[in-house]
Amino acid sequence: MMFPVLSVLLLLFYQVIYSVSGAEFFSSIHEMTKVFGYEQKMLLHMQKFLSDNQGKLDFLKARLREFENERNEAREWGPAYFESPINKYLLNKRLTVDWQRVENLIAASTGEKPLTRLRKFRHRETMPDKKELEGAIDGLLRLQYVYRLKAKEMASGILDGVDYGTQLNAEHCVDIARLALRDQHPRLAHSWLMEANDRLAGGERKEALKPQILVLLVQAKKELEDFRGLNDTYQELIRIQPASEEHAKNYETYIDSLDEKALLNESKPILEHAPIPEEGEPVDEFQAYSLTCSGHWRLTPKEQRHLRCGYVTETHPFLWIAPLKAEELFQDPLLVLYHDVIYQSEIDVIRKLTENRLKRATVTGHNESVVSNVRTSQFTFIPVSAHKVLSTIDQRVADMTNLNMKYAEDHQFANYGIGGHYGQHMDWFYQTTIDAGLISSPEMGNRIATVLFYLSDVSQGGGTAFPQLRTLLKPKKYAAAFWHNLHASGVGDVRTQHGACPIIAGSKWVQNRWIREVDQSDRRPCELWDDSLASYAQILELHKQNEAEAAS
Repeated sequence: MMFPVLSVLLLLFYQVIYSVSGAEFFSSIHEMTKVFGYEQKMLLHMQKFLSDNQGKLDFLKARLREFENERNEAREWGPAYFESPINKYLLNKRLTVDWQRVENLIAASTGEKPLTRLRKFRHRETMPDKKELEGAIDGLLRLQYVYRLKAKEMASGILDGVDYGTQLNAEHCVDIARLALRDQHPRLAHSWLMEANDRLAGGERKEALKPQILVLLVQAKKELEDFRGLNDTYQELIRIQPASEEHAKNYETYIDSLDEKALLNESKPILEHAPIPEEGEPVDEFQAYSLTCSGHWRLTPKEQRHLRCGYVTETHPFLWIAPLKAEELFQDPLLVLYHDVIYQSEIDVIRKLTENRLKRATVTGHNESVVSNVRTSQFTFIPVSAHKVLSTIDQRVADMTNLNMKYAEDHQFANYGIGGHYGQHMDWFYQTTIDAGLISSPEMGNRIATVLFYLSDVSQGGGTAFPQLRTLLKPKKYAAAFWHNLHASGVGDVRTQHGACPIIAGSKWVQNRWIREVDQSDRRPCELWDDSLASYAQILELHKQNEAEAAS
């Protein structure tokens, strides 16, 4: 079942969570589906609570009408009403038995049982907390930044051209803008605040939200140096809340803080996203990763024309009768996509093996592995000895790569959720990381190669971006990507820097096989030169130049 991120975000918005969660849900669609099931049970308990209390209210309303009718009848009769012994009996019964029943019913804690069960669900360790809500909003902002989405379309439930029919209200937009400002994304914050202002409805909520929007707009416009817009926003804020000494004081402080170059009539157009860099313009690593994920950086047809597709048969005799389908995506460094190399029956076994074993993914820090917003997914490691299917997969990887799998790491499985991603990184280890003892089994050497299996299709987003190669792999179920992480000399190849692009909609399951360099010298021998300093083509070109100089 597919959970678009906006739908899941709304689910989180309406859950008031007080407990501290031991797991994370925004980083895994698999975990979110569990929570979604819990909410169904919570709704049933809420319905039971309402039903019990509705019955109580219906009974009290009926008694109220009955007592009022009898009193009105007594008033009409006057003193003659009490001449009837039946009426005397009815009044005494009403003032004793009937009112006691009413008193008991009002005092009774109707709905206590479903309320207790509801609280039990809400306080489960497996329920999300407020940190999860921030994670969900962070995922939305990441999608907006990386794929250059518009806040207006996102608030209308349109994600990268697909309409999911989910609307956000003004309050949701303000919450997203507030987090964007906190995380220093003033452009995105400004776009969400303008959308919040457009979505304001009348009534008390408008009166409460309008000042909040203006206060946040002041902050965004100041960071974006829109001085005229900032001044106009301050004036509007003071106009709707003239009694606020804080606004007046902040405005005076703002005027005093302006330098001589800042003019109040100076206005800058505020773009929701920074312009796409021109060819040759310097960009940072995250920009490069984002531009590759969004498809703005890609190889030209001319650069792709020498790439080939074909069948691999030479690494094992078995492949003569069952060759592997290979698609070349880059030649130097080698990047290959193998098609149909894992089967649904194997994926079913993997899903059972990973059930209830996923935890928040970590990255290698200075002294330890740490949770980071650079990597929002859930993962687990399983040794090859856990099931024969894993051994079968390793044999297939050996056939695909012509590498020895004896010293491969444990199988890693990962699931990506709301905006789930893994920012740009290299799979190989820096020497400082090895020296600090932050990797397991350092005697097995560095990661010579990676094989990445795609265990699911992804509705939108979720590709694997190689910024330096300007190549984006779209997830395709049953396929696997293969690349060398190291030069033949054993030096880490920075060109293999890659990242998992954010999930827009759907669930992404992958399997990583990281192969270590020990006992691979006969499979991938060194070159006669240091290939980390020069490629074979560069060596040939240098040789030709030397021959030409010698001939002259």
